[in-house]
Amino acid sequence: MTAPLLDISGLHYRYPGARSDALADLDLSVHEGEFVAVVGANGSGKSTLARLLGGLDRPAAARRAGACGHDLLTGDGRLAARRDVGVLFQNPENQLVAEHVEEDIAFGLENLGWPSADIRRRVDEMLARFDLKDLRRREPHLLSGGQKQRAALAGVLAIPRRAIVLDEPTAMLDPAGRADVLAAVAALRVEGLAVVYITQEMDEVVGADTVVGLEGGSEVYAGGVDDLFADGELVRRLNLGLPVAAEVAQELARRGRPLPALPLTLDALLAGLSERS
Repeated sequence: MTAPLLDISGLHYRYPGARSDALADLDLSVHEGEFVAVVGANGSGKSTLARLLGGLDRPAAARRAGACGHDLLTGDGRLAARRDVGVLFQNPENQLVAEHVEEDIAFGLENLGWPSADIRRRVDEMLARFDLKDLRRREPHLLSGGQKQRAALAGVLAIPRRAIVLDEPTAMLDPAGRADVLAAVAALRVEGLAVVYITQEMDEVVGADTVVGLEGGSEVYAGGVDDLFADGELVRRLNLGLPVAAEVAQELARRGRPLPALPLTLDALLAGLSERS
């Protein structure tokens, strides 16, 4: 197997003035094309991890802290990591900086000194990819929530990346906007990016290759989706909830109609109901 694109071991981070670490002795490994979901209650260290992986903050210490071959413990390494690792935060308005959508998408490329013709081609590609062609001259503040997040993601990915970290990208969106963003994220895996997806929406965890559960800045779970949701005590402890299909199945069980296995998707729920009938 090739070396992981994101390779963290024994990572610590403490905010100035804090009495304890926000992240403590954390390990994380994400390979090309791998989708790792990170879950945990508020304050568990998820957003701190996003900033560290993107080279935006310096770890306090680590046995190993690599992002796309760059050492996150050094200033030069963090600067290089910002080029290869894109980060999309919960509120897209914090990442939309230009007067029009197309100018926002071009912003990072201009800072990198790309030739104008290459920038135009890349912006056109991103507008088409994220279904923003008709909005290219729209002011970002006039976009819907889903459109804003797609525009922010287009801006992040206009710079060719090897990994992307998404910090609760659907938390502020309505169902339509959430569906738009999830479809865009699904395409990233096909393209071979390493994806770290931070979320408190358990339906968004289903389909991840690995789930990492954080509690108080420490890893308390790293494994498959099925095993996580099968551990009811851990799910309650981390205040995670369940995917909707699993909640329906549990309610059926309480009413005396248990299913053969806990379903995590609508298709699995329907299959379980069919098998039971």
